[in-house]
Amino acid sequence: MRNYKNMKNLFHLVLVTVVSMVLVSCGVYDKPPSLKTPEPPPHDGVFVSGKDTLWMNGDGKTIRWHFEKALPEIGQSGRGEYVFIFFNGKYRYDAAEYFRIIDTAHGNAHHQFGLMGTATPEGFTIARDDQNYQKQHFQKVKEN
Repeated sequence: MRNYKNMKNLFHLVLVTVVSMVLVSCGVYDKPPSLKTPEPPPHDGVFVSGKDTLWMNGDGKTIRWHFEKALPEIGQSGRGEYVFIFFNGKYRYDAAEYFRIIDTAHGNAHHQFGLMGTATPEGFTIARDDQNYQKQHFQKVKEN
């Protein structure tokens, strides 16, 4: 009888712990950080990394690209839109986790890159999953 009460109490303790952990984990990290600084200006200019080039026109949306090696979803060259993302929503680039290029000319196909470190108006580093997550830094080389 005594073992039964101990087992029952242990079960309730484990159950409460698991439920508490689930409730705490839902919603703790699903929101972007609250930043106290003004939002940086949109990327504007030509950004180069090796033989890969991105042209961003300063509206925070429009992009042209050329990659030495074609990406499966968006090809080697094209034009469309870009967005910086925190989880599943658009967010300012200095606190985003992902960078997505959207090929609006071909049914909104897109390719998403991991964003490494903090993006600045002068450049940003991505992880190219088609190259085993090698880092690739795009540096601004020219204003529009």
